[in-house]
Amino acid sequence: MLNTKIDKTLTVVQIMWLTLLMRITGLNQNVWVLVELAGVILCLAFTFTNIKYLKKSALLLVVLFAVTYLLSSFLNSPDNGKLTTYTGVIFTCKVFIFFTVPWIAIRKKGSKKIAQASWNCLMLYWIPSVITVFVQGQDAVDNANNIYFIGNKFNIAYLNVVMLCLLLFLNDGKSENHSSGLNLRLKKKKIGILFFFAITIFLDYYMKAYTGLFMILFILILKYLPFRINKEWSRFINFIRKPVVIIVAVVFSGVIATILEAILNIPIIQSYLTSIGKTGNMLSRTLIYKNLAEIITKKPLIGYGYGTSIVSRYFGPNAQNGLAQIIIYIGFLGALLMLLVTFYCCNVGEGQNKDLSTAVFLYTIYAFILAAMVEITYGGIFFVLLAFYCACGWEKRLSRGDMYE
Repeated sequence: MLNTKIDKTLTVVQIMWLTLLMRITGLNQNVWVLVELAGVILCLAFTFTNIKYLKKSALLLVVLFAVTYLLSSFLNSPDNGKLTTYTGVIFTCKVFIFFTVPWIAIRKKGSKKIAQASWNCLMLYWIPSVITVFVQGQDAVDNANNIYFIGNKFNIAYLNVVMLCLLLFLNDGKSENHSSGLNLRLKKKKIGILFFFAITIFLDYYMKAYTGLFMILFILILKYLPFRINKEWSRFINFIRKPVVIIVAVVFSGVIATILEAILNIPIIQSYLTSIGKTGNMLSRTLIYKNLAEIITKKPLIGYGYGTSIVSRYFGPNAQNGLAQIIIYIGFLGALLMLLVTFYCCNVGEGQNKDLSTAVFLYTIYAFILAAMVEITYGGIFFVLLAFYCACGWEKRLSRGDMYE
């Protein structure tokens, strides 16, 4: 008989991606709530039965961070209502899962296997998403509210970025063996990788998802810049790997909201935005940013709860800035804990990866920080990337006998 044994660890990683990070828009909301709840229960069960793989300090930090979502949701329940409160409770569990599942899985199976399992399952969302974009046609994609297989153009653009990150990581350092047969296979793989790069870049351009396009180009420049072996470039890479620098970048991505109007008044910036037809989008953000101080100062410590619609009263669906949205959700207390979690993950990743073998995760983290200046990208995918980068640091330090089943 055919052996169909299912690997529980790889399956849980795929459940995390497919049910907790990517929502299929064609399914009824009530149906998806049940799917999401089942995914949360399965992932939590996996975490608690494998808790020995987690470091106590890391676990405590993530629990504290996740609890800020729970606390804010309950304290704001009278204003937000039952559904939003329930969403906040579920997201509390998700935050916990987004860190613990990759940490456990990578320590049990290794980063390459987990990255490959992630790539395989995400293809189930990427392929139909691409099809739905092209079926609707370019005339229909200029509105961010257009719905495709997994949401609007930003959802697909961020999926492109994650797919690119995983692909680069999986194919890093595979050309050491120079046998003719292997070289032929490597050439075919390189062609496939270049083809995927071209598709994602064209797809973002076709959808006018310029944020995602810039993120992809940013990662590719850091990865493949021709003079990256130059000493000055090496020093630059070593500099941006420092956890303190990453934290400063996160904070700056929030501060940019207070100076955006001055930046938009720079002639060269005005000309560029006009050329791509985004002047109106950026000006609408300045209207939102002018009201952020008023919104935040009313509940600065704990925020308004995850899923709050408070910003919709001020000309926009959300804060249009990653750090500002975090502060609105869970206050300065939660934002501080997010910075501590980010520092911890990047410190472990940077300290144990001197060979830059997992630097693509760092580059992608920076890409999401860059996008956070004008979008709300400090969420599930950002947390999973931090967890991957951190766990790869542990992987470098631990012996195979300690790490694998």
